Amino acid sequence: MINQAVPAEAPNMYRAYMFREDPEHDVLLDPSFPYREELLQFIWEQGLFHRHGLRTVDGEPVEVMQAGVRQANSGPDLVDATVRIGGQLWAGTVEVHVRASEWYAHGHHTDPAYDNVVLHVVWVHDMDVRTSGGGRPPAVVLKDLVDPQRLAVFADLMKRKAWVPCERQVAGVGEKVVDDQLEQVLRARLERKAAEVQLLHERLGNDPLATLHHMLLRAMGSKVNAEPFSMLANALPIKTLLKVRDDAARTEALLFGQAGLLQVDFLDEYPRLLQQEHALLARLHDLRPAPVAAWKFGRLRPSAFPSLRIAQYAQLIMQHGNSLMDLLETEDVDQLTARLNVAASTYWNTHHRFDQLSPESVKRLGADAVEHILINAVVPLRLGLGRTLGRKRMSAGAAELLRQLPPERNVIMRGWASLGIQAGDAARSQALIELKNHSCALRRCLTCGIGRDLLKRSSP
Repeated sequence: MINQAVPAEAPNMYRAYMFREDPEHDVLLDPSFPYREELLQFIWEQGLFHRHGLRTVDGEPVEVMQAGVRQANSGPDLVDATVRIGGQLWAGTVEVHVRASEWYAHGHHTDPAYDNVVLHVVWVHDMDVRTSGGGRPPAVVLKDLVDPQRLAVFADLMKRKAWVPCERQVAGVGEKVVDDQLEQVLRARLERKAAEVQLLHERLGNDPLATLHHMLLRAMGSKVNAEPFSMLANALPIKTLLKVRDDAARTEALLFGQAGLLQVDFLDEYPRLLQQEHALLARLHDLRPAPVAAWKFGRLRPSAFPSLRIAQYAQLIMQHGNSLMDLLETEDVDQLTARLNVAASTYWNTHHRFDQLSPESVKRLGADAVEHILINAVVPLRLGLGRTLGRKRMSAGAAELLRQLPPERNVIMRGWASLGIQAGDAARSQALIELKNHSCALRRCLTCGIGRDLLKRSSP
């Protein structure tokens, strides 16, 4: 009977080799292969090694029919592999390790899921391994079969302190590769945002209107004041606000009061009136204001002050309160823009903040703010609520709405433009934001079509 016990030296051997830390990814690296294991998986999957003369450690010839497909679930690294070993055709899974002894360190010797491994791909074969059933999977060593130039490309991507890792090489990547990657990350971004809306909807008691209220207010705050606006949404239920939508003073009183922005002594008559109204309404509806300290005014253009945004939201509620959900059904971007392009009440024609005079002008929400709301609130809402409520028409046009909007103008877009990658619409700018923040910043080059394309080339 085969002894299935772990060799006594295996765990200590593994720890001895895995001693050098990678500060970029908080993992320990083997000095014989100072890269993440995912690189070795990618090399095997893509066939980026010299296949001629590939043999097992026992000398059996190996022909790779299908290398397998990497998968993120538990179990062996690659599935659906087909290999011919010594003339015998095998179909199953492939497991990849830097050192063969990691088989024991990862507990594969006790997991039946690894009993159908048809090939153990390693960089260094430091010991034979056994499955839970006592089998000995054949092993191949890649150490002398990989062009060092490929490894140099990956090392360069991981170590260079640049705006994006591939900053120097991306100009040489084909347009189709870039376009395909951007479509992929756009889908991922929209899926994530839809899931966030669905979670919010569930937290709010499956109330679509309340979910819309929260998302619109958060978008009104842009990035700087998104959290304070979320606090305001929590402090002021939409149904309470809609009860007073026919009265401008009471609508603003509820919004400013629940925002915590009426808790000072004012000089102007109008904010004093709002204080009085809010005191009555707060007692009537048992409301508690959000903390005033959360609001940020510094380094903002006056047109983006949260006081103006709150006044503009008040007008949105007054003008479209009973038909807010129509924002999620309207297909025409011009109609959506017209609905959202509201102007604050007349007090704000001469103010950006209470008691502080400003040059007289109508304080409209403006094109940039409207586009931000459409991109960051309306589109995710259409996706998330459309799926939850079973309204296919609502969710189906969400991505198309992005393609009707101009691209965002921010530091990320300027960074990509400097590398020759432009955004022609909001769908592409959203994809470029996703790529920068969730792939490039984390150096996930192996999950990026651009990085993978570079690594398939023979020289750095």
